[in-house]
Amino acid sequence: MDDETTVGELREAVHNFVEARDWYQYHTPKHLAMSIAIEAAEIMEHFQWRTAAQSIEMLKDPEIRAEVADELADVLIYCLSFANSTGIDISSAIQAKITRNEERFPVELVQGRLEW
Repeated sequence: MDDETTVGELREAVHNFVEARDWYQYHTPKHLAMSIAIEAAEIMEHFQWRTAAQSIEMLKDPEIRAEVADELADVLIYCLSFANSTGIDISSAIQAKITRNEERFPVELVQGRLEW
């Protein structure tokens, strides 16, 4: 569905969910930023104490994959809610960041390297 659903549609779905519950009163930048970090930590918890190879292998288990997908969804829902609450245009922000990163990390200097 990623290639069928727009960011705008996802933002609207999150907006409708939050608005119906009157949660915008709680969705301040501070609270949403904290929620994003907390949910991201819940993704990391699945991989704690595992090697890189083990982390790849464990995602082949449908139950674990579903748990990680739920946590990823929580992170993205909070990110979309953050964008809704702050009026940040996600697509513009991502495009601008990619442009800056293209300048900071030119392919000819960093391709295949973690250090430069």
